[in-house]
Amino acid sequence: MGGMGKSFAQHLAARKYNLFITDINIKGLQEMAEGLKKQYAVEIKTEAVDLTDDQELCMFAKRLMSSDNIGMFVNCAGFGEGETFCEEKIERQLKMIQVHISATVQLTHAVLPGMIKRKRGKIIIISSMSAFIPAPGNSIYAGTKAFLNTFMESIHMEVHKHGVRVQSLCPGLTRTGFHERLKKEGKRSQLSKVVPWMDADKVVDYSLKCLDKGKVVCIPGCFNKIIKKGIPILPRKSFYSLSKKIAEQNLRQ
Repeated sequence: MGGMGKSFAQHLAARKYNLFITDINIKGLQEMAEGLKKQYAVEIKTEAVDLTDDQELCMFAKRLMSSDNIGMFVNCAGFGEGETFCEEKIERQLKMIQVHISATVQLTHAVLPGMIKRKRGKIIIISSMSAFIPAPGNSIYAGTKAFLNTFMESIHMEVHKHGVRVQSLCPGLTRTGFHERLKKEGKRSQLSKVVPWMDADKVVDYSLKCLDKGKVVCIPGCFNKIIKKGIPILPRKSFYSLSKKIAEQNLRQ
């Protein structure tokens, strides 16, 4: 479990939530769980789940659907791309769609009925600032994140009357395992040298505060808020030109 998922687990354990956490890396997951149990005296269950595997995803969704005590569902699963659409292997792109969209839709659909029945529940899905900033070499990632924002806003309008709160969290550059993997692959953006980074703990803390206030699309950090407001003002032709220049620098790495 990466930095964002780990931080959410720590924050929720501190709030005395009993946790059911999943990841592909079961060893690292169990080590983290043991540490949280000792520190916060909460119950923690772990399970290895590969969201790119249809069978595992379906089984996990059924397990969530059968549970009658899910108070909060947080989906931090995701990964990035570093090639143009034609250069990136289609298998990797389809896996990204599976993890970002198909898994999110299926798991949200699994937990929502119980929350609606109990008249309470919270759902947080990790989107990205990329949802607002389409760019070469980021086509599937940005596209899937834009879907998540629209999806969660639509779900909000359907379920808020039932006492269920949902959120699409849109962090910018954050210190997590996500960006470390891209760095190792030689795909770390040139923007990372000039754009302010945030700590995962601060992002998660802000996310939970926004959720408590009922904010659906949550954008942590002043810089990210400025970017979100500034992008629509920029003429699209100018935006395409600027985005292309930045992407060309990134893709030449």
